[in-house]
Amino acid sequence: MTTTYPRETVDGFVEVSRLLTGFETFELYGTGMAELYLETMIDQVGEAAYQEFVFALDRADRDPEKIQDEVAQDIARAVTHLWYLGVWPQLSASAHGKLRREKPNVAFTAAPEAYVEGLVWRTFHGHPPGAKPPGFGTWAAPPPGAPEIPAPQQQAGGTS
Repeated sequence: MTTTYPRETVDGFVEVSRLLTGFETFELYGTGMAELYLETMIDQVGEAAYQEFVFALDRADRDPEKIQDEVAQDIARAVTHLWYLGVWPQLSASAHGKLRREKPNVAFTAAPEAYVEGLVWRTFHGHPPGAKPPGFGTWAAPPPGAPEIPAPQQQAGGTS
């Protein structure tokens, strides 16, 4: 990461990200990825497109599903994708053209730690394979919210 953004700019990005991801701001800050993702997003779409996206979100009463602008919708999708998977996705061809991007329109991982900090793992109480092990013996307990598995019943007159 090379750019340092003012605190209020990062706070604004995290608030927008909260609306997009459904995670609370402290959870998003807790990943340690907010500034990197802000920098990645601005690097990919530009400051002006980001501001247009924020205006579009405001016009939609801060409900991402009500955004009408196609480019803003694609930016919303990309930022959400970035938070969940740590990958900046390929933009739609029309959004790529309207943004007049001079970068290749390809998906890429924002940083190696983005895989580990992806929100996708938190959605099912999972852990990224090869990183953040849950701890010895934790596999013996069911994950939070898992349905109870009935104990096996002994068969009447059986020898087992």
